[in-house]
Amino acid sequence: MEFRPLHPDFGVEVLGFDTQNGGSADEIAALRAAYDQYQILLFRGGGRIAPQRHVEIASWFGPPGPVSNSGPDNFVSVLKNDEAAGSMQLPFHSDLTYTDVPIKGICLHAVEVPPAGTSTTFVSNVNGWNKLSEARKEELAGLTLRHLYVSNMPEYGWPDFVADHPLRFTHPRTGKPLLLCTEHHADRILEVDEVRSKTLIAELLADQYAQDRRFVHWWQLDDLLMLDNLAVQHARTEHSDPSGGARALQRVALAEVGLPELIERARARQAA
Repeated sequence: MEFRPLHPDFGVEVLGFDTQNGGSADEIAALRAAYDQYQILLFRGGGRIAPQRHVEIASWFGPPGPVSNSGPDNFVSVLKNDEAAGSMQLPFHSDLTYTDVPIKGICLHAVEVPPAGTSTTFVSNVNGWNKLSEARKEELAGLTLRHLYVSNMPEYGWPDFVADHPLRFTHPRTGKPLLLCTEHHADRILEVDEVRSKTLIAELLADQYAQDRRFVHWWQLDDLLMLDNLAVQHARTEHSDPSGGARALQRVALAEVGLPELIERARARQAA
């Protein structure tokens, strides 16, 4: 196998791996090491991957979390642009940082791509921390960021979510420091006053989302993309209108706790 860079700082395309049948112990070990180093792995040109095989590949990087499907493929969901969750413009975020147990990783497989193309944009939280000045790192080291999500999709019946995480977040597997601050869910820094919190968050996000920090992935049919949800953020920078063609990404998430349980926890917290 070989690894071709997608961005100077993070992300690689995996060359010479058979997504249909590959997966020897040596191959899996090499893929895990590359995942920890580069944070995104892209597999291209391998054809359509069955849901069970999708779950198998994703599970090389951690345990998948169940979704609300029934049957043998209950670890698999599909994000479609004929639904709000799969079509709306989304600011930069890492999934479920507004809970105590954010998703660890996400594996996406492009099963439908519109004729005009569609993209997902990524930035690295590892890169975000590493590029800070030493003075800024020292300033942030003891600070806590509140992450907040108030649903704008009432049809899902979600409660409000809130969780506090260190701004200097330590990756639980690699031990690398991350800048865990996202435009979608950053609410306020708890140890400073509100004015300073807004200013500091704005400064951090301006650096984090600078154009040269971004990797824009244009999907091709059957792409398989494995991303470390703690180490990178992603965004859908434009609304995906179904009138322009179907967009569907088959998804497997790596999670300690399933979303239904997290919803019940948030409801209980909100009612307390």
